[in-house]
Amino acid sequence: MAEQRIWRLRKRHQTVDAEIHDHLTTVELRFLLNGTVSYSRMHPSRMAALSEAAVRRAELEREGWLFHW
Repeated sequence: MAEQRIWRLRKRHQTVDAEIHDHLTTVELRFLLNGTVSYSRMHPSRMAALSEAAVRRAELEREGWLFHW
């Protein structure tokens, strides 16, 4: 299982990471709040996982979260 962080956002002293974990036939999208998994969902493709991650990132940025690598 390969994993990859696709982005990190920061607000005050908190961080949110989006990670993709490739499995044999599916892709898992995980969101971590301060390093702890807070949401996880399986997707049929990498493109579908990246699409959901982009939507979630836009929502968080509207709430004041900023890009931080």
